[in-house]
Amino acid sequence: MLANLRIPKHNFLMMKLYELFWQSMDLRRDDDGQLPPDFDLLLTPVHPPDNVRSEAARDIALVTRQAPKQFSAMVVSQPGIAARPFCFIHTVKRGLLPDFTELFENYVDKNAFIAETLLRLRPHYDLPYVLFLGDSGFFLYDVAAEELLKWGSDLTLLEELLIQPVVAGVSVMESWDAIPRKSVTQRSEEFARWLDLWKACIGARMNSTPALVQGLLQKVILLFLYDLHYGLADSDMRLRSNFLEHRTLAGKARKSAKMPQPFDGVAWLFEAVQEVREKCHIEFLYWNETETTFFALLAEEGRRQFSQFVLELFLLSQSKFDAAVQTDVFTDSDSRLKLWKFTVMESLDVCKRLHVDDVNVYDMIIVDTDEGGVGWAMHVVNKLLEFWHMRLWKMQRALAEHRVVAVQFDMFQQPDIERARVPSVEDVFELAYAGSLRLEYGDPSDRATLEYLMILRVLECSRLWELKLSPLDHLSDCFTRKQDAAALEEY
Repeated sequence: MLANLRIPKHNFLMMKLYELFWQSMDLRRDDDGQLPPDFDLLLTPVHPPDNVRSEAARDIALVTRQAPKQFSAMVVSQPGIAARPFCFIHTVKRGLLPDFTELFENYVDKNAFIAETLLRLRPHYDLPYVLFLGDSGFFLYDVAAEELLKWGSDLTLLEELLIQPVVAGVSVMESWDAIPRKSVTQRSEEFARWLDLWKACIGARMNSTPALVQGLLQKVILLFLYDLHYGLADSDMRLRSNFLEHRTLAGKARKSAKMPQPFDGVAWLFEAVQEVREKCHIEFLYWNETETTFFALLAEEGRRQFSQFVLELFLLSQSKFDAAVQTDVFTDSDSRLKLWKFTVMESLDVCKRLHVDDVNVYDMIIVDTDEGGVGWAMHVVNKLLEFWHMRLWKMQRALAEHRVVAVQFDMFQQPDIERARVPSVEDVFELAYAGSLRLEYGDPSDRATLEYLMILRVLECSRLWELKLSPLDHLSDCFTRKQDAAALEEY
């Protein structure tokens, strides 16, 4: 293809990858600068706004000004196949894109520049893909998952990715949609390795136990996701703003040789914990004495590293925070074996196991976490959530359509039948957690991990089912300490 486009060999050897790509596109154009009619690709330049007043204009200006002047950012579509644009092509200056080995060795999915670009573009462009073109490489990202799909260092691979589907007359977006994504296992392994690096780094500062550090980092991840999807009340505390402001100040510092005011991750954590704990009544977010002591004794260098951990969460794919991935992260090989055994041997018919009629539960599902492991416990949790969501959704729809729904109430469970209320979909978590499940545990760290995973599932399902995030007082009701473990601890 290079020969067909007549790029001289000496020029080819001297040119940057993005220059080669854009010159190959220019060589396709006619004398009027138009691409041929049979080449179904529309490239619309995105120029920095002249008057930066709104947040959108500021974000777009900060992104597009990173491109060399002669290579504007482009929004890409195939009008002959679909009117909707599918890609943002961002040509960037030298040194902004990472080497792939840099990402691979640190178990991250982006560097800070790519993370900043995606954060600034997502609120303003509903595009499924972003293609970064650099001096010596390209990176294709799935925007929704913030996951790296393809990368390469030569023009041939880039043309195979974008140009060849156009020449063949097929949808580029559909061909990119067909690119295999990482499995849950791959994502969890990468996340676990990344987390192990930070557990060792932070724990070494205080000679802390792995369980203590793991619990602290789980709190940070939970609050990171809450802030990302729901937003902390104080806009100055929101991590997105802090990350972007840190990036802006760091850029100014490089020019002025002054260091920006550092982000204090410990102060952020304590403020965020207090707000979310009070708003959502999450027992998991209360500090124990050991955690309080950990932060009280944390030296300046330790605080700096902890702050770096908090901001580095933006360098991971959003898909790695899915509850299924996180469950796999905190499930060891023994627990995975137990999950496989129980899913093969146990017939989990939720309705029969609960002995439920309409809304009355006569026999809770009991899970011994020592016997079944974290993986099996979360499998049961997911089945209960699916069961109650479907049942309550059907009731809600029937009530909306007919203004009445026949529901059988147990007079012992509902002592005042006259005031009994038909539960709505918003009650799904209370019915699934406090009303249908008992988790018996011996190891407090297992309980902490299960609480963390169950809260993640609440956040995930609330977004998926478009439910208001309600207080979670009922979550702790499903946990029961095993008597033998409690007695042994007292002894």
